[in-house]
Amino acid sequence: MTERSRQRGHRQLQTLASKRIQNRLLALSRIMNDIMNVDDPARLITAASAQLRHVLAVDAIAVWFYSATSHRYLLSHFNSASHEDFSADDREALSALQVRSGEALAGRVISEGHAITARNVDEYRAMFGALGRRREALFNRWRALLPISFQVTAFTLGGNGRPSGVIEFFCSKPSLNANSAAWLQPTLDQLGSLLQLVRQQADARGQRRRLAALDAVVTAISTSSDLPDLLNVALLVVIEVVSANGGAICLASPGGRSMSLAAQHQLPPREALLLGSSQANSVLEDVVYYGQPTLRPVISTSDLGEDIMGRAAMPLLAGGTIVGVLVLYGNYQTLATNIDWPSLVSMGSQIGIAIANTRLYEESQRERQRLGTVIESIADGVAICNGVGELILANETAAGLLEISILPTMATSSEAGARYLDGSVVEADMLPFARALAGEVFRDYRLIVPGSQDQDVVLSFSGAPLRRSVLIDSGDTSFDGAVIVFRDITEQRRLEEAKDEFLAVAAHELRSPLAAIKGYSDLLLRRELKQATEGRDLRGFITLSQQVNIMVQLVDNLLDVSRIDAERYTIQLDAVDLGILLDSVVNQARQTANHHTLHFEQLNHSVVYGDSLKLRQVATNFLTNAIRYSPQQTQIWVQVFSDEHFGYVQVDDQGPGIPQAQRERLFERYYRVPGIRRTGSSTEGLGLGLYLCREIITLHNGRIWVDSAPSGGARFCIAIPRYIPEKHETNTTQTTLDLDAFLFSPQPSRRNDEQ
Repeated sequence: MTERSRQRGHRQLQTLASKRIQNRLLALSRIMNDIMNVDDPARLITAASAQLRHVLAVDAIAVWFYSATSHRYLLSHFNSASHEDFSADDREALSALQVRSGEALAGRVISEGHAITARNVDEYRAMFGALGRRREALFNRWRALLPISFQVTAFTLGGNGRPSGVIEFFCSKPSLNANSAAWLQPTLDQLGSLLQLVRQQADARGQRRRLAALDAVVTAISTSSDLPDLLNVALLVVIEVVSANGGAICLASPGGRSMSLAAQHQLPPREALLLGSSQANSVLEDVVYYGQPTLRPVISTSDLGEDIMGRAAMPLLAGGTIVGVLVLYGNYQTLATNIDWPSLVSMGSQIGIAIANTRLYEESQRERQRLGTVIESIADGVAICNGVGELILANETAAGLLEISILPTMATSSEAGARYLDGSVVEADMLPFARALAGEVFRDYRLIVPGSQDQDVVLSFSGAPLRRSVLIDSGDTSFDGAVIVFRDITEQRRLEEAKDEFLAVAAHELRSPLAAIKGYSDLLLRRELKQATEGRDLRGFITLSQQVNIMVQLVDNLLDVSRIDAERYTIQLDAVDLGILLDSVVNQARQTANHHTLHFEQLNHSVVYGDSLKLRQVATNFLTNAIRYSPQQTQIWVQVFSDEHFGYVQVDDQGPGIPQAQRERLFERYYRVPGIRRTGSSTEGLGLGLYLCREIITLHNGRIWVDSAPSGGARFCIAIPRYIPEKHETNTTQTTLDLDAFLFSPQPSRRNDEQ
């Protein structure tokens, strides 16, 4: 063949190749025109790959798309003569065959930015590198779908700024190579951009559908009046959105141990029986246990023949807790196609939260009704205000005791007309609600207030703040409100005044005959003692003298109480050495305390500003009680000490002690601790001794309290201001009660008890 002939043949081949490329470009242009109006990404890539395979005369086409979630390229589409597309099973399995940029043929095309050809199967496999056992199995499954032998060329699919994927062409006979990019790549870039645009549009439509469905569900549940209405409305909306045939909502019991059918619509009869029975737990077990939605085929028979029905189940969550399960029924394939799981999960979350909120609301309403019933049934008046003192609740008893218009003013206004028992007006900050809102807890706070029957009544108030528990950790000291409980003690007060008046009169009348009896009994006892004989008469005179002394002390206590009530109880203040005073009291007590051991200890010199006679009365009362209420053959400790400001006296015994709940009332008038009796005696006192001790110490601007002794018994303590010569004048009479003395809390020193 001559050179001319070879050149002619070469030109003819070039012309033929050029015409073939032109024909392919025309065909590619027609393909792009045909798919330009397709708005579904799956249909678009399916139609494009089928036509490309025919026009380019290749055996198979594979498409790898970029996943923003895993930042890898997933094998998403496959088309060949024998496999038009992945089966659902293959698609789910092979989606795990992902490659990074630079890995395998698809990854190398992305990293290098141009078309690459693998000349045979081995070269294609080698580009994947080491896969590991699981990915090796997936690759072998993928290899089974490919031609037996092939050459493969990969091109990028263009996008806005970066490739949206990679397309691979498998050819049994080489028809494409990397050089084909010169005429093929522009069409593939156009296809990639179109595909990316269609996917974005599809995502936007899906998002709008999800928002519309979610809005429909939220609107439906927001207009529901109760839980059954909520469930039925939500179920109908979801069935319509998903185009299901029927469905149900099963609610979880507290703790999520069982499911019960709560709402249903057009359930298949067999499924209605299952969900309405105890077998509902087993039917929904996977959903409840794993907390993930499921779609299962259910075989059912109808008059039209046998059809595959699907059951889609999704948990309804509220704060991570499963409150129920939504179940939908319909054709299996229809459900698989129509259910947008992200949208359904969003709707399920809204329904779950609505169920939880409705349950909480209904439970709160039931609790409110129960609380209202309890408050109304209380025999005392109960009133509750909010944090700013506005009345929000008052029971019928409260309205009967007070004018309802007066109740709100019991918080902050002195216009309430409340007065102390002495007739003085109660300041605004000392009103019951005001004290409780300030954080104070009080009991038996007695005031005179205008009653509901146009007459004054005496009420006993007890109150406490309603604490803002949710703000405790933040250090917030404010309160949500306050509650006061009060009762009418007008008649009780009248009886107490009558009783006090009677006792005062009786004490005055008994004083004179008791003085005569005491004088003659002491005279008889002295005469008998002079005879220095032991006999029945001496023991009788001693007993008589002791009992008369007890009666005199009782009468003196009653007289002191009457003086306190008449505000005529006075004390003479002067320098008093507590050590000398208590040593004398202890020595005197030892003469009659034959069955107890008394210890006295003075830690330092303690001179206080007080009335020696009254302080002796207090110390004697402490020691007498310790002896009376301690078992025989036990020990009693008396300790005197002082600090910079106060002198202290402590009396410890080994008796039963004073319960914590009773200590606050221990110093009240006529009060005796229940269940505690005198040792070896069945007679009880009047309950005036400790009351008088409190009044005496209060007049001294001191403090009195009771605690637990290290020995297990009771510890009675007093604190008296120390005597300072430049501040105090001697022989001063004080008759006023200084309540500020109760604001300090001294810390006395501790001794090592002798057991």
